Amino acid sequence: MTPPSPAFSLVETADGTVVGAPSEGVVVHFAQQDWSGLVQRIAQAMALRQTRAGRTVVLVPYAQLMDAGRRAWAQTHPNGFPPRFESTRNWASSLQPFLPGPTDLSMDMARDSLVAAAFIDRVAAGRLDASLRSVLVARLVEAARQLAPLAAAVPPGQRLVWADARREALAQVSVPALHWEALLVSLALAWVSTSSYATDVLWGPWAEPGAVADTLLVLQGFQQDPLATALAAHWGERAAVLAWQDSHAPLHASDMLRWHACGDSEDEAQRAAACILAHANAGRVPVALVANDRLLTRRVSAMLQSAGVSVRDETGWKLSTTRAAAQLMSLLRAADGRARMDDVLDLLKQTDAWPEAQVVALEQLAREVQVSQWRSAVESPRLAPALPAGLAAVLADLQPARPLVRWLQDLAAALMVVGLWVPLTNDTAGQQLVAALRLGEGAAQELEEITDTLSSSRAESALSSRGGHTGTRLSLSAFTAWVREVLEGGSFMPSSSGSAVVVVLPMAQLLGRQFAATVVPGCDENHLNPSPEPPGQWSAAQREALGLPAREVLAQSAAQAWQTTLAQAQLDVLWRTQERGEALLPSAWVQALLPLAAGAQTCGATDPRHERALQAQPQQAPAPSAGDVLPESLSASAYQDLRDCPYRFFALRQLRLVDAAELEVEPDQRDMGNWLHAVLRAFHEQRGDARPGTAADRAELDRLGEAMAETMGLNAGEGGAGFLPYQAVWPALRDGYLDWLTGFEATEGRAGPRFEQAEAALTAHAGVWTLYGKLDRIDQQDSPEGAIPFVIDYKTESRPKTLERVKEPFEDTQLAFYAALLPSENLRAAYLSITDKRGDSAKDAATVLVEQPDVLMAREQLVAGLAHDMARVAAGQAMPALGEGRVCDFCAARGLCRKDFWSMGL
Repeated sequence: MTPPSPAFSLVETADGTVVGAPSEGVVVHFAQQDWSGLVQRIAQAMALRQTRAGRTVVLVPYAQLMDAGRRAWAQTHPNGFPPRFESTRNWASSLQPFLPGPTDLSMDMARDSLVAAAFIDRVAAGRLDASLRSVLVARLVEAARQLAPLAAAVPPGQRLVWADARREALAQVSVPALHWEALLVSLALAWVSTSSYATDVLWGPWAEPGAVADTLLVLQGFQQDPLATALAAHWGERAAVLAWQDSHAPLHASDMLRWHACGDSEDEAQRAAACILAHANAGRVPVALVANDRLLTRRVSAMLQSAGVSVRDETGWKLSTTRAAAQLMSLLRAADGRARMDDVLDLLKQTDAWPEAQVVALEQLAREVQVSQWRSAVESPRLAPALPAGLAAVLADLQPARPLVRWLQDLAAALMVVGLWVPLTNDTAGQQLVAALRLGEGAAQELEEITDTLSSSRAESALSSRGGHTGTRLSLSAFTAWVREVLEGGSFMPSSSGSAVVVVLPMAQLLGRQFAATVVPGCDENHLNPSPEPPGQWSAAQREALGLPAREVLAQSAAQAWQTTLAQAQLDVLWRTQERGEALLPSAWVQALLPLAAGAQTCGATDPRHERALQAQPQQAPAPSAGDVLPESLSASAYQDLRDCPYRFFALRQLRLVDAAELEVEPDQRDMGNWLHAVLRAFHEQRGDARPGTAADRAELDRLGEAMAETMGLNAGEGGAGFLPYQAVWPALRDGYLDWLTGFEATEGRAGPRFEQAEAALTAHAGVWTLYGKLDRIDQQDSPEGAIPFVIDYKTESRPKTLERVKEPFEDTQLAFYAALLPSENLRAAYLSITDKRGDSAKDAATVLVEQPDVLMAREQLVAGLAHDMARVAAGQAMPALGEGRVCDFCAARGLCRKDFWSMGL
């Protein structure tokens, strides 16, 4: 970045924020003006009550304003003690530490989920299935957390009366048919009204008027704080509520407001990061980055951090989305009895407990053997010796059910064995994860006390129903679900030390804070709604009965936050115009201001990203030469590759580049073909030249079909139900084949073609080159010159494609190549097209023999051509990529030859 502009000097405040201090001639930030008026009104309120500043507590809307208030007071009152600028939570913690009781609502998902489950089971034991129960537990915790601020705003001794009044009000608006919803509301009210809170000390003698302070002043933010308002009423004449909005004139949009209409989310993220860098390069720091869209904000933060810009995130994100959580969950997924091989490989790739080479070798072998289930790998004679030492035992030890505390202890031990414990404890997110799950030594005892309390109050079913066991035992799946709930409910707050150039914060927390510039991405209709949806499942009538803020109140608060945002000194507003191909409009707030915008600074701001001129460099079709890298032998498909595209032969046959086999793949047409080949081979090898009749042949084919499907793992296990569609068409394939076989064998009676062998592996030579192949079937055909071989190749492809193969004898590589593998001077060769389609005519039968009448001539041409072509390759002839025909559509080497770039001339 370029050096900062001399218009600002960097000043680090007590909370670590870097403030750009304006030099002479620079307009004072409007937040300073706000605080100047507020400090004056605070002083007037103290004077009215004849209270010294040291005996005054000023409650601010959120904790970040405590330091801002102290600095503002110090500017006008440099001598003497300042008032105590506190948030309610900070004030309470300074008076008395808080330890929640076993059944208190603690805002800690590890505790609250257990308590909520106990309450649900106490009132609905035996009436819930696992899925409904899980939903009810999550909704109960959500409902209780929304009601907790209202309950905390009531003195502890009056909460039961408050809850009864709320129940009576709800009874007037609730729908009787909504049984579970009513149950959740009742449980949530009971829970929050019987819980203790960290702020309860503010209702006790330590915080009574005159104890620690003589005057209480409440600064209201955009939305009323129930506890602060209730405390002001509790203090009576010694308290006053100061509305923030009264301290300044109505806000107007900044003169330096820039609008950025972006293409998509990535374009928006890049432009937002560029805006921030431009402000930082100009010395306008700190920069506020408003988090309207958390996913977009994380993307912007990553870009800034990669550019070396320090970022402090005050919003955080779900603990479940961190890498530490992914590492932990990879272990639990791998330990599941139904774990896939991919799950175990994912675990192994996140740890260095075993050599990387061993993990790579295991993955290659698993793909080769086509084992997709971990339990199959453990039992496989080929895979079992390649498994990392001790891994199977660790995963097996995590499968039996056990109590929650034992689970946490064993999980921590397993993390140590697989090498994940040290990375977790060295990572900031990992440390918060360990704390949230109580994985540290002795930390699980806290949860053990809760479960003991719940069990003593006849709530042991809260845990037993999850695990399907008696007592407090949890199955692996139930424990995994609990861990997932805790991680979803936890918030990761990145640690920050020293100064921060960029501060990520919600829009509402721009109130009262000074930033040299503000960047607000995500101002589209989806992420910046003027009428935000109220949280929770409450209806409007229920919200009114409970005392929760109505939609109109939330909308008014959001509008005030938007007005404060517009008043920022330097402001960039960004939105995307489309998302996933769908058009997206700006927020209604943005649309209302765009017609009023005027001038280059306010409408259609230029893109702050620097443009670079790049010269087009068209990619030429590659034409490598590799005469010293030749295969030892050739198959029909290898020579077909050479004829289709020399570069394809170079990549797939000379360099031997192949796609890695998939671990998890459902049976496809290729599996169908392999299975049919195996069934027909076994059928003809057992049957020989015997002709027992259609009924016997049909029964034998059915038996062999089932046996082969079982042997190849297509019916169950690895194949699952994916083979069912092919089994459904089997009767048509079978009957069509038997109809053809009956006619084929009856052509010339006993003198007709007779089965000789199947899957015959043969080799031959064409000059110095070795040819090899496996022929599906060889029959013997009697002729005046003696028995001649009849080569038959099974095809399950479409009939037109098979017919196309024999139209041009010299273009058909396969049958000519197979003919070259046989020394006979006279032979026949044909494709046997086997489908499940049946027509009226003989040529439209389900099974049709498609013979190549010119196979001998094609054989001679192929042998000569193959020797000539391979000699040119050996001599170093260039092997260009042709980029023509249907062969390019599914070519495995397409990404290597870069046809999609050079064919368009880019």
